[in-house]
Amino acid sequence: MNDKQIDELINKVLQEDHTLPEGLSERLEQQIDSWAAAEKQETVRSSFHRRSLYRLSGAVAAILLLCVGIFGLTDLNTGKQQLADTYTNPQEAAIAAQKALAFMSSNLNKGIDQINDAQQEINKVNRILNKHLND
Repeated sequence: MNDKQIDELINKVLQEDHTLPEGLSERLEQQIDSWAAAEKQETVRSSFHRRSLYRLSGAVAAILLLCVGIFGLTDLNTGKQQLADTYTNPQEAAIAAQKALAFMSSNLNKGIDQINDAQQEINKVNRILNKHLND
C-alpha cells in the first residue's frame, strides 16, 4: 500500500459513525478490573512465598549453626578413647561419689527453692491481676 491509499482508509474510517455495541464498555471495564485484581493477588501471593522462603532459609541457617555448635564443641575422638578408672580403692570411689551426689543434691534443692519462690511471686501477680480485671 502506498501513502495515498493509507490516507484514504484513515479518512474513510474517521468519517464513519463509530458506536460501540451496548454493554461493551462495561464488559471491558469489568475485564480490566479482573485483570488488575488477579495481578494484585499474584503480587501478594509472590510476596507471601518470598517471606516464606526467607523464613525457611533462616530456619535452615539456624539449624546448621546449632549443629555446627553442638558437633564443633564436642570432640569427635571421645568415642575412640577408653575411659579409665580414676580410683583404685573402692572406698575412696564411694566417698567421692557420695560427695558428688551431696553437692548435686544441695544445688538441686537450691534450684527448687528458687522455683518455688518464683511460683509464689507469679501467684501473687496473678491474684492482683485477676482482682483488677474482675472489678
